[in-house]
Amino acid sequence: MKPITVLVGSLLLLASHLPAPAQTSNPALPEPFVMMRTLQTLQEQIAHGNAAAQAAQPKLMAHIADVFLAAKPDVWHDVRNTRAAALFLLSGGKPSVIRTVMAASSMPPETDRLLKGALAYGEGEDETARTLLGPIDPRSLPSTLGGHLALTEATLLSNEDEAKAGRLLDLARLLLPGTLVEEAALRRQIFLLANTSTVDRFAALSRQYVRRFGHSIYAINFRQRFTAAAIALGIGDDLGSFGKLEPVIAELQPDEQRGLYLAVARAAIVRGRTVAARFAAERAANLAKSQPVDAARSVLYGAASQVASDAPDKAVALLEGIDPARLSASDAALREAALAVARSVRAEQRDTARGDKLDAPAGIEAASAAIIAQARKAIADTDGLVGATTP
Repeated sequence: MKPITVLVGSLLLLASHLPAPAQTSNPALPEPFVMMRTLQTLQEQIAHGNAAAQAAQPKLMAHIADVFLAAKPDVWHDVRNTRAAALFLLSGGKPSVIRTVMAASSMPPETDRLLKGALAYGEGEDETARTLLGPIDPRSLPSTLGGHLALTEATLLSNEDEAKAGRLLDLARLLLPGTLVEEAALRRQIFLLANTSTVDRFAALSRQYVRRFGHSIYAINFRQRFTAAAIALGIGDDLGSFGKLEPVIAELQPDEQRGLYLAVARAAIVRGRTVAARFAAERAANLAKSQPVDAARSVLYGAASQVASDAPDKAVALLEGIDPARLSASDAALREAALAVARSVRAEQRDTARGDKLDAPAGIEAASAAIIAQARKAIADTDGLVGATTP
């Protein structure tokens, strides 16, 4: 039997024998801080992908709430237990449980600010929580609680002070390595810094996440947001960016890789980065052979990247061969714009071969610019440039 199965079974057995909250004199009732250690053990399993642990967490949280409510008032004179109450709140426990406990028991004064701040956070009073928790140095607390506090403070500051939030996320990872706190801190840090960091920093943190927490229950959140963040950092602007992120991309599922390459190719086309667009479209095409819709999109983006090349006939043939019914409204608009450009380039080449001259106002550059601008507007108006991986 797996260790986590034994743990979950033991917890459920314990829960079935828990006395009612009124039976506060039961000496066998576990200490609150002991119960929180059990929760952290469970959460470590969640960080590494154990679905059974995730399923057991709500039952354990409910059991911990019952233990807290059934504890004798003098139990809360122990700082370890009042800190456990704060940790319960920072871990997503019900604020009503701690409000009941605080109303019935006297708490050590040294934990008053921490408890009230954690309670405010649990009840969604972010401004109050920032005021109360902000001055508390997470390093002044045991690492178990300090790591959670650093993560919470970073969350509260993510829209106020990104630089400080980033430092707090670093601290959270340092205080609780290998835990769900490190997993959450690393995942949030990657996307918090995505708009202000470099591709190198983004790639380094992403590789670290994939190596350490690629099997986390929450890794799907990382994968879903990775594409949008990569585009925001300009991965489609040059081939060098791809090389830096290839180790991360290789860890994604084939359908996730395909979606990323399609989204990048599309964004690169609109930004005029034809070399990167062609590269991404080719990668997507290799992954879309059994997916007709995505295959059509990969052909569209690849052809659109070649419309102003020396071989417009090929681009026209590819674009004309795409069934518009397989495309979204914005991709259909892009196809029409790309076809217009490719046909204009082809006509210019034929006129040049005959010695004809085009009037300057109707020149190919002006026509191309106008058409691409129209395509950009159509795409932006329909569904945006980032993260659209399905029509």
